[in-house]
Formats: sequence, structure tokens, C-alpha cells
Amino acid sequence: MSEAKQFGLGEDWHSVEEVLKEIIPVYDKTNRYISLGSDLKIRKTGLALLKQSLRNPSESLIVDLGCGTGRMTKLLGVPSVMLDALRPMMKVAKERNLDAEGVLAIFENLPLKKGIFQGAMAGFAIRDARRLRDALSEINEILRVGGFFLVVDLSKPDSILRKRVIALYWRVLAPLIAFFAAGRLGLRFAALSTTYQRLPTNSEFLNLAEEAGFDLVASKYFMLGGASSLLFRKHA
Repeated sequence: MSEAKQFGLGEDWHSVEEVLKEIIPVYDKTNRYISLGSDLKIRKTGLALLKQSLRNPSESLIVDLGCGTGRMTKLLGVPSVMLDALRPMMKVAKERNLDAEGVLAIFENLPLKKGIFQGAMAGFAIRDARRLRDALSEINEILRVGGFFLVVDLSKPDSILRKRVIALYWRVLAPLIAFFAAGRLGLRFAALSTTYQRLPTNSEFLNLAEEAGFDLVASKYFMLGGASSLLFRKHA
């Protein structure tokens, strides 16, 4: 595939990560506002899909990739491994999930044993990968054959009109809402516009996942296709 089709934050990764460090104190609250109150629903929808697919979720080894403040692990309700690139985020996640293990690492270089996890999940996080194709391949490697990978995140519709409407929302309206929710710090959420621009379209993301060795099991789209809960299974 050509260089034009390389997805991920690339050279913008460091600047976005610095923004994430700054907004930790208002991260959860502001996400609730800018998602128009749907972030919790989207997370729970995805987690329900994951739990239904695992034979015994309470005894399954699951990794929360890009765990952020640890909300996905908390909602899952099962002790798991949490991974994030940012130490300050991990500190909050560990305080929220005392029984979970914490690992500092990036998607493209996971210091985890290959083929041991029955489940992996990435809640509003995979979009922050530097190189999305490499990240998906790494995630595939740590899962058992038949293991499940849940993606809950922003997404980019294939429809040109919807794509433009959602781009406008993240560029203009979301930072404004964030400002009213969290003051000046909320304006830093404008960085989401960068991550949205670098996203593949929904169909391109599904193709990337297939190339990395995943089959789509279930999909739910929200906000005109601008957010999604996608469940994949690692094929042999």
C-alpha cells in the first residue's frame, strides 16, 4: 500500500500525547460532554459484545490497551492488564483499578507475551497510534487464536457529507463545548481534530484489521458513524 495510505499520528504523536498529559484532570468529565453524553453508552455497548463472546470473562486474561484513566477496565469489572504510554495516565488508572497490573508502553511495541490473552480492548485509544497498521499487527500477536479484540473509538464515515459534518464538529464545536465544561483547559481538546484527520475511513479501518489477521464479529456505529464499537476475532 502506498505511503499516502499510512494511517496514524506519525510525527504528531508527541504533541497529542503532551496534550493528553495536560487534560488528565478534566479528561473523563469533558469526554462526557463532547460526546454529547454517549461515551459511556458506546463503551458499555462494546464491553457487552466482548463479554458475550468470551466463554468466561471473569477468568479470561484481558489487556486494556491505551487504558488512559482506566475507565474501560473499571467498567469491565474484571482484573486485567492495563497498558498506556503515559505515566500520569497510568497513575490515575491504577488508583481506579487497584487489582489491575500496569504496563507503560506504546501500541507499536507491546512488551507482552505472544499469544496469551483471550481478549484485548482499546477504548478511545487506538486512534492515537503512531502507525496504525503496526499497532494492529502487534495486538494480533499477543492474542490467542480465536481471541477477541474490542475497539471503541472515534470513526470516520465513508460518506463524504457525514465525514465533513463530523470533521467540523471536532474542529469547532467540540472545543467550544469543552471550554464551557472545563474552562481554558478544555480548549486543548481541539487536538481531537488532528486525530480525526489521521483516521482511516470506516471501511479502510476494517480492511486494515483484516490485513492484520482479524475477522469482524460485530459492529455498532453511533453519532452518524463518527464513533463505533467494533469486535474482532483473531483468525488462525
